[in-house]
Amino acid sequence: MSPLSFFKWNVLTNVLMALSINTAATILAGGDTVAGWVTGCCCAFTINTVAAAIIPVGRIGKWFAEDICHTKPGTFAEMVTRNLIINAIYVTIVSFCMALIHVGFAENLFKVWISTYFQLHLVGLITSIVIEKPVAALFADRH
Repeated sequence: MSPLSFFKWNVLTNVLMALSINTAATILAGGDTVAGWVTGCCCAFTINTVAAAIIPVGRIGKWFAEDICHTKPGTFAEMVTRNLIINAIYVTIVSFCMALIHVGFAENLFKVWISTYFQLHLVGLITSIVIEKPVAALFADRH
């Protein structure tokens, strides 16, 4: 994948993930205003994009799926196990940052963060599995 295709793939993937996970977080938190939802999506997208630039989650996910779980590359099992770890990393970072944004360094920070963590991880996992192949196909280099 060319650097430009990778950039476009990364942006679209992060937009879709932010939309799905932030929508789930908003619903789990009891709803919000449209402005609050848009702000949350923008924050989640930004946090995810910065994390993607810093952490080699693709390599970590591939290592986990293929070396630890011994799944065959390109199989559904490999995609699920790879995305399980990738989402664990991203959802941990994004959900904790969002909890920090909403409650600050308060006594209930951990409680607020963990109250939706597992549900958001599941939403992220399902979303990433559903969008992986269509988004990759959209930006595949065609020669």
